[in-house]
Amino acid sequence: MSAKERVAFLDRAAFTSDDLPIPGFDHNWSEYPATAAEDVVPRLFWATTAIVHGCAISAAAIAALHKLKRVVVTGPAVVDAAACAARGIAVYLLPADTLPGQALIELLETLVEEDRRQAGIAPQRPADGA
Repeated sequence: MSAKERVAFLDRAAFTSDDLPIPGFDHNWSEYPATAAEDVVPRLFWATTAIVHGCAISAAAIAALHKLKRVVVTGPAVVDAAACAARGIAVYLLPADTLPGQALIELLETLVEEDRRQAGIAPQRPADGA
């Protein structure tokens, strides 16, 4: 199991213009201002985590995403929950919060640490001086 998470935010511009804190786990982060339906699979192909605000993820897209573990929905996006459940992909709704960016990163950190714990991987520690 690779310890590096691959996070893709498909419609970052729709979420918040605020800067997002940097997650405290080993990751590659990709974000796109918006994503058309035909770009969902190419942009999520290697992702372990998808973040969507208004961008839909269909059953056909889910079927093509073999590395995806979780989808975090930050807004009105329609994600095919049945297709996700059938593939063991968890879908999480970001709770309403006054600091949406901070809440998103805290949720991601919690989910990744829980996965690591279940896989028997030691918790990650921040680098010295962090």
